[in-house]
Amino acid sequence: MKTNTILSEPENIDTNLLVLGVFEKETRDIKNIDSLLNNSISNTIKSKEFEGEFKQDHLITTLGKIKPKKLLLIGLGKKKEYDLEKLRKLAAMSAKYAKSMNLKEFSSNLHSSVIKNTTSKERVQALMEGTILGLYQFNKYKTVDTDKIKYIELFNILTDKNHQKETEKAVESGKILAEAQNYVRDLVNGPASEITPTYLASEAKEIAKNPNINLKIYEKDEIKKKFGGLYTVGKGSAENPKMIVLDYNPNKKKTIVFVGKGITFDSGGLNLKPGKYMYSMKEDMGGAAVLLGLFSVLPKLDLNFRVIGIIPTCENMPSGTAMRPGDIITTFSKKTIEVIDTDAEGRLILSDGLSLADTFKPSAVIDIATLTGASIVVLGYYAAPVIGNNQKLVDSLIRAGTKTNERLWQLPLWDEYKELIKSDIADVRNISKYEGYEAGVITAAGFLEAFTESNWAHIDIGGTSWFPRSEDYTPSNATGFGVRLFAEFLKNYK
Repeated sequence: MKTNTILSEPENIDTNLLVLGVFEKETRDIKNIDSLLNNSISNTIKSKEFEGEFKQDHLITTLGKIKPKKLLLIGLGKKKEYDLEKLRKLAAMSAKYAKSMNLKEFSSNLHSSVIKNTTSKERVQALMEGTILGLYQFNKYKTVDTDKIKYIELFNILTDKNHQKETEKAVESGKILAEAQNYVRDLVNGPASEITPTYLASEAKEIAKNPNINLKIYEKDEIKKKFGGLYTVGKGSAENPKMIVLDYNPNKKKTIVFVGKGITFDSGGLNLKPGKYMYSMKEDMGGAAVLLGLFSVLPKLDLNFRVIGIIPTCENMPSGTAMRPGDIITTFSKKTIEVIDTDAEGRLILSDGLSLADTFKPSAVIDIATLTGASIVVLGYYAAPVIGNNQKLVDSLIRAGTKTNERLWQLPLWDEYKELIKSDIADVRNISKYEGYEAGVITAAGFLEAFTESNWAHIDIGGTSWFPRSEDYTPSNATGFGVRLFAEFLKNYK
């Protein structure tokens, strides 16, 4: 979809559809356009046909009285309750409305409605994010009735002389971040037969064509010698494992490392998953996909420090060479792990990734992983648990997630939980001594902490990477949760 920033008053833009926001029972912001339409908007409000309640909509045909052919009134709700997230949702709603009308082009002035404690730039960026994310479709493998698939080809954003330059910058920022998130959605939605460790490595190679990004890929033979967790999980598959290391601004001293879980398909191994849970296990590389999306936009964020992305990636499959319950693994850190359950494999590959991260002497290490089903039990699909050993780091991530509405909720990591992952015959065991989901998110984090000595935070996207239905700008299946959060975090990192 192309975007245009147009210097125009709403009534003068030549467009098929103009989207206008109206606060509940207020017409002050659109008084001029209402007058040109013979008070049709205010009369609609008086008749209670449309009252500006949040997500309420009303379509008006302008009959040539103003340049836009149609107006779509969108209810903003109560002014004191309106915020950037509601703007994102309404942007998605109006874009879907335009698409349902089979329009190829439409325009919006939603961002002109003032939100307390926000700038015009922030509102335009939210508008772009909601619009592009809301229009997302995954049609790559469809071959029947493709002519019936609806697309928006051109989106116009209104601006004025006072805000034209910042509007153009905000449009570009919102577009970059939303398209990166949609790229992550494409990776996670793709079939595991295609999105393999080799495929992720090839995507990393494309990203590393940027001159400010270096790339190192560890192959199977070197992985076998160094990374026992990754090698052991991957040895049951015909697909070779990879350890991918992307390095942005490699000459800078201050360093942040991200580690993303890259299980491209998780059958559970010999502890085979029930069939009903198997279909979505192509999403178990959601953390890895987020890092690829993040590194695709890093050069545009103009950061003055080093950012490293570590992606341990493999398949977890059952076979005659697969790991077994009871196996002992020696990891990159030389610590040993007792395998209790082969379906707790993500933490095994992350153990190597986290220890490798420490070798860069970073100021912070953040891992992101579709690690536990317990995360859904704790928070459902609307927020991700975050756990860490450095409160300042955790607080920074929470603030960033609040800004982008990729919300995080902190859970504790008390010593009692760490005791539950101690093994009788190795250094740690890969699941806790509890038998069910009890504190599953926390004990998994306790396991991970054993493999890092850095300031560290863990984000479990087991519930937020994959959504069961379409809602606002979030589609069913892959969400791309995490890209905008990390970009916001890095933008403000000190």
